[in-house]
Amino acid sequence: MRARLLSSLLTLVAASAGLVATSSVARADTPDAPSAGEPREFGVGMYLVAMEDVTLRDAALSKGARIHVTRVGLQKGRVATVDVELADGHVLKRVAVDAIRKAFVVADESKE
Repeated sequence: MRARLLSSLLTLVAASAGLVATSSVARADTPDAPSAGEPREFGVGMYLVAMEDVTLRDAALSKGARIHVTRVGLQKGRVATVDVELADGHVLKRVAVDAIRKAFVVADESKE
């Protein structure tokens, strides 16, 4: 009897944890704007446009240059680094997200 009750309780807890994980994934994928003070997260496949002349590692990019996010690196559940592909096909690995946020914005695909 006690084992059956414990088993039912564990099943209920596991199901609840699954719902919480599913709902947080759904929120992360929504295209809504982030709330005030919360920086927008970058995702694989996004195109970014330089808002000013910028240097990433040894690559000098001019204003309007487009880069493509090919990989994101997480640290403590948050995006900390990104791998980006330049227009010439060169990939810069593990670029700090702070450097990207300062100089790039997400490209508006509808204007192409």
